[in-house]
Amino acid sequence: PLIIEFIQGLIQKEAAYAAPNGDVYFSVISDDDYGKLSGRKLDDMQAGARIEVEESKDHPMDFALWKAAKPGEISWDSPWGKGRPGWHIECSAMNLAELGEQIDIHGGGNDLIFPHHENEIAQSESFTGKPFARYWLHNGMMQLSGEKMSKSLGNLVTIGDFLENYEADVLRMLVLNSNYRNPLTFSDDVLDQTSRALERLRGGLRLAFPEAAGAPQEILDALAAQLEKTKTGFIEAMDDDFNSAGALGHMFELVRSLNQARDASATADQLSAAQQALREFGEVLGLKMETEAADQAGAAPFIDLLIEIRKDLRQEKLWALSDKVRDALKAHGVVLEDTKDGTIWRWEN
Repeated sequence: PLIIEFIQGLIQKEAAYAAPNGDVYFSVISDDDYGKLSGRKLDDMQAGARIEVEESKDHPMDFALWKAAKPGEISWDSPWGKGRPGWHIECSAMNLAELGEQIDIHGGGNDLIFPHHENEIAQSESFTGKPFARYWLHNGMMQLSGEKMSKSLGNLVTIGDFLENYEADVLRMLVLNSNYRNPLTFSDDVLDQTSRALERLRGGLRLAFPEAAGAPQEILDALAAQLEKTKTGFIEAMDDDFNSAGALGHMFELVRSLNQARDASATADQLSAAQQALREFGEVLGLKMETEAADQAGAAPFIDLLIEIRKDLRQEKLWALSDKVRDALKAHGVVLEDTKDGTIWRWEN
């Protein structure tokens, strides 16, 4: 009923007409702004039309709101006889019913700009007399082996298949690290690179060295300056058409400063403000900067104790026992890194 009422409203406003065969079409010449989203002009579209124009249409670019039923097709009763909705009218009717006459943000693949979204605008604005959407976000396509990933091509990778090999944040990171308007290449090599980048990002939250005595003031000043620069840069990037790749770049700059401060013997308190900001930026982007944080936090004292024991074993040159401690921790998801300033640890993602 909602779709039929919508079509009837367009007919009453002389933006649509019923053809003798039971089809109902939107009249594109009734909309002076038709083509504004895609930047196409009606005269150019008509001149470039290669298909034979249906006799029931008043204009070659008029599009169906309702299609008369063909033998064997599913159909519904309507004032114009049995039929089914056209492709575009369903979206306009659903938007009106669920979101109202105007919406803030409308998204979709860039392959839908024309004709689908163009026609959606024409229908909705002709019906309400108001601007349909304030902002349009059109994303590029995911590509596999140079082709668009799609069900019709049979080259889909399901979420279940993906999660057998990678965590969800790897896919999230892959998407964030590219402009949403551009096509995105999906391959094992790209995913491995993305996984390593995610590890580096999370590395900014590594704990201070247990024996850290405090970093020099110039190192702390540099960290504080980078923190303010990252805050400003992150917001500016996200305000610039959702430039998430730029926002990530600012986060990596902060990670670099955090690593320098940690290597310079910064204490946990000295790292705290920058690390908290890094967590908050990750939350904005939907990234889990720390996994199972509550459970892992309780394990930290025991891990530190094992690291101290391993240190003693290494000093006694008991390499086999030292390696056994390292391997046991690795089996439980704890990765050790031996540096010139001591051993640090992190959770394996």
